[in-house]
Amino acid sequence: MNISNTANTWLSQFKIDITSNANRVYGNGRQQLEATVSVTPNKNKPLTAEQLASITLVTLDDDGVYRELGGALHASPERNPLYEYFAASGNAPSNLELGSNVRRKRFYISSSRRGGSLDQVFARISRDENTHHVTGVDSFKTSIIIESITPVHYDENDFELSAEDELTTDTIDVDIYYLKFKNPRLRIVKARPYTEYYGEPWNDYYNADAHYRYCYATRTGAEHAIIASWRTHYAFEVGPRRPFTLWNNTVFLNRIPGQMNFVRTITHERAYTLRPQGESQRSIWGLFDQYGNERKIEVTQTDDGNRIGFKRFD
Repeated sequence: MNISNTANTWLSQFKIDITSNANRVYGNGRQQLEATVSVTPNKNKPLTAEQLASITLVTLDDDGVYRELGGALHASPERNPLYEYFAASGNAPSNLELGSNVRRKRFYISSSRRGGSLDQVFARISRDENTHHVTGVDSFKTSIIIESITPVHYDENDFELSAEDELTTDTIDVDIYYLKFKNPRLRIVKARPYTEYYGEPWNDYYNADAHYRYCYATRTGAEHAIIASWRTHYAFEVGPRRPFTLWNNTVFLNRIPGQMNFVRTITHERAYTLRPQGESQRSIWGLFDQYGNERKIEVTQTDDGNRIGFKRFD
């Protein structure tokens, strides 16, 4: 692609700025930083919608060729609101010039590059199919430097699991577990299930993973009815407040933002055998902080299924 150095015959401004609070981004492919390209045409030199749409972000490779961002360094026109920008202190977004004829286009850049990588990024615009301009050339010498940061790798000790006895009746017992970061500045913003059940992918239509059941059966009553005590564990995605209903009794989950909920239930019901029955499925989840860093865990059981725990899953 031919790059022209005559952009100033058409434009009075063509620049790129980082407009989030830092030029750093975790190299996890999820966190983003915001970059804004500002363009001002010269008087009586119109800027069409097609020309504005042609703006892309490029890097200059070792062969002197400008290439669009893609792969390990990716630019999107859409902001992912789930993840926050890098938490840099003391840095403010760049000030953008005001003007009625200034046109802007924003990009959201993510990186899967190795920690410590520095990438210089330019903006490119096409005046027509044969005329292309790049910042950093001619009179518009602007670019941005993106620094990729090694993702944080959390351990079990970075998390805290607690439980509350939420509901107890003659027939059911419900405990709610809360998993969170010990560091109050961190939050679990997403919990992604990785487990397959009976050879089928986990389906979020069910919203829960009943991954452990254990039955204790005894004879009771004059008719020697077989009553089974079933212990069942559920894991829930992080999200909006939602009800969990068991035998017309309802409790609410996701009441505390930034935490993941598990539920242990004990139900007493008729069974058809005196023999204890067990059903166990592995429950593996990816936990994401607000910057897109992930930690995989496996949910565990103790005390014959009466308590829920977790361990790191590598």
